[in-house]
Amino acid sequence: MSRNLAVILTILVVVFSLSLIGCDVTAERELKRAETAIEEARDLNAEEHATKDYLDAEELLVEAAELARDDRIQEARHVAIRAKLRAEDAASKAQERMNILDEEMRELGR
Repeated sequence: MSRNLAVILTILVVVFSLSLIGCDVTAERELKRAETAIEEARDLNAEEHATKDYLDAEELLVEAAELARDDRIQEARHVAIRAKLRAEDAASKAQERMNILDEEMRELGR
């Protein structure tokens, strides 16, 4: 539970920071897309089923927010795109793993 709280607080800090610094619209848009992808991955339990990709996505999002705060807008945009892609990978892997587990449960008759 504390991990989820930390993630939520991190995301809130990112959003709040972006609203204060007024970063480039494209960087802000990419940060929001990455944030959404991370939330979707979390909804699929990616932190359990695709841990490395999920944690990498979170770290990249934090890095992108820091770059945006430092007015390194293009770098922030590129890192945010990487965060989104990594979160999408995590979600895909988590969904695949959940499908496998569901199939195994059906085969066991549960």
